[in-house]
Amino acid sequence: MPGPLPKAAGQRRRRNAPTIPTTKLTAGGREGQPPKCPYQLGRAGRAWWTWAWHTPQAAAWSDGDLFALARRARLEDDSEMGVSARMREMRELDDRFGLTAKGMAALRWEIAADEVGARRRSGASTPRMRVVDPELAATAD
Repeated sequence: MPGPLPKAAGQRRRRNAPTIPTTKLTAGGREGQPPKCPYQLGRAGRAWWTWAWHTPQAAAWSDGDLFALARRARLEDDSEMGVSARMREMRELDDRFGLTAKGMAALRWEIAADEVGARRRSGASTPRMRVVDPELAATAD
């Protein structure tokens, strides 16, 4: 094993800037349709593919990850057929793509709160503020 995972910033004894900066991923996930899978997938693989491409981590994946992600989706089909020997490989790929807590820590990824996106999805309006001259406001009454 390469060693323990890095601690959260508030728990570290030394508070120097990290050599590798932390990447903030939006909690809302990746927008748009998932790319076309390069492999033929079964029902479970297609469901995993669709789910994975809507996670916050998907925003950080590159085109070079496409075939390894497709391999992971195929493993989902295998696991549904009872091939449990593939579970270790599934966990390793999940770590590689930041789909586990261990993988997120190793990649130095954090999911940031997406307050604006949440407000848009809920339909709540953004409060409007304006500057009011107190003297003009008093005379308007």
